[in-house]
Amino acid sequence: MVTNLPNILFQHEEWVKLLSTELSSWTEIPLSPISGYDKNSVRRYDGIIGTLLRETELLLKNSPNKVNNSFFNSWMYKGKLYRIIHESPVEDARDKDDFRYELPKIDYHGMIAHWTTDYTFKGLMYKLSPEVESIILEADTAEHIGFDINRFRKTYGFENSFLTNENEVIFPMYKNCITEYKMSINNFIQIKKQK
Repeated sequence: MVTNLPNILFQHEEWVKLLSTELSSWTEIPLSPISGYDKNSVRRYDGIIGTLLRETELLLKNSPNKVNNSFFNSWMYKGKLYRIIHESPVEDARDKDDFRYELPKIDYHGMIAHWTTDYTFKGLMYKLSPEVESIILEADTAEHIGFDINRFRKTYGFENSFLTNENEVIFPMYKNCITEYKMSINNFIQIKKQK
């Protein structure tokens, strides 16, 4: 047994098929220019991928001998992760354009989110500004696990060459695992290189 969604028994092959379908659309979730990811869209994926993460953690804790290790090892990630949050438009009637840009308050909703294993964000630079102040999130999975998309895709033979350099890992927004930095990517890279 791998793990089940509520009331649905899934074995290894069913999870591979389901995840390959879900991951192809997960990496394409559209961003709203005002509020980032739509929570309803994230909630849908969290119901599948988030459930897999949470249920696998429970199995590892309570019944480790029931974990399908070949499946688990095809996606399991432990370690540091990074995420960047940009300024977003906020309505402001005092501004001539009726909006201004500001860094948002981070929503630690506990659902899954896009992360990268690369603190330089090199594979994402085509859509980032390295000099602009942003919120950079650094997570340590600690007792939790993440889902390494590249490892899973490579194991089951459906790699996406356009996304490989993003080094994406799916991991929930758990506040107790995350440190916030308010700075540019370039400044963050310098801090990490000094450690």
